Amino acid sequence: MRLLTELHTEGARSQTLLVLLPPSLSTLEDFYTHGFVDAVRQHRVQADVLLADINAQHVLDRTVVAVLHEHVIQPAIAKGYRSIWLAGISMGAFCALHYAAHHASHVAGLCLLAPYPGTGDVLAEIRAAGGVAAWAQNPESTQQDERVWWHWLSQQAARGASATPVYFGTGRGDRFLRGQNVLSALLPPERVSLVEGRHDWPTWRTLWDHWLASGPLAAPTIKLQE
Repeated sequence: MRLLTELHTEGARSQTLLVLLPPSLSTLEDFYTHGFVDAVRQHRVQADVLLADINAQHVLDRTVVAVLHEHVIQPAIAKGYRSIWLAGISMGAFCALHYAAHHASHVAGLCLLAPYPGTGDVLAEIRAAGGVAAWAQNPESTQQDERVWWHWLSQQAARGASATPVYFGTGRGDRFLRGQNVLSALLPPERVSLVEGRHDWPTWRTLWDHWLASGPLAAPTIKLQE
C-alpha cells in the first residue's frame, strides 16, 4: 500500500495525524494537484498529513479495514499520535466509514466529503424499511459490506454527544445526493455542509477549506488587543 507523509514541522511529529483517503480513479498526487495538502498549512492546522492509497480493489476484496489497520492506524499509534482523523472523498469516505464501524476507538473522528453512499440495493432496503433506524432492527441487514457502517451510523445517531464525531459535506448537484441525504440525516445539522457544486474536485476543495477553517482542527482565532 502506497503512503505519503507530510510533517507539519520538519523533523518533528505533531500529536495529531490527518489521514486522507482518495476517491476512485484518483492518485495520491491529485491531493497535491488540487491543493489539499497546501490547504492544511494555509489554514494553520496543527497536524501531520498522511495520504493513503486505499482504493476500490480493497473494497472488492473486503480488505479495507485490515489494510488500514495494519498499514496506517497501528503504525500511527506506535509512533505516538494521540489523535487520528480520517478524511475521505467519495469512495475514500466510504472506506473511512467502514474502518470506523470496526475500530471507532482508534479514530478521533471522520471528515466525509461527497461520500459514496453504497449500492442501490442497500439504499432501497433502507427506504423500504422506512429509514435507517427501522432498517437496522432487521437481523438480515447485518452483512459484511456497507451495511456494517450503516448500522454503525444508526448506533452513533442514538448515542448523541458521546458518538464519534462525523462531519459531512457535499455539493447540491452531487450525483449521489439522494443517498447522501439519508446519511447526513443521521448527523447533527451543525456537522453537515452543503455547497453549490457537483461530484468533482473543485467542489471537494471548497468543502475541504470550509472544514479546515471551521471544523474541529481549525486553528484558534487570535484576538487582537484593542
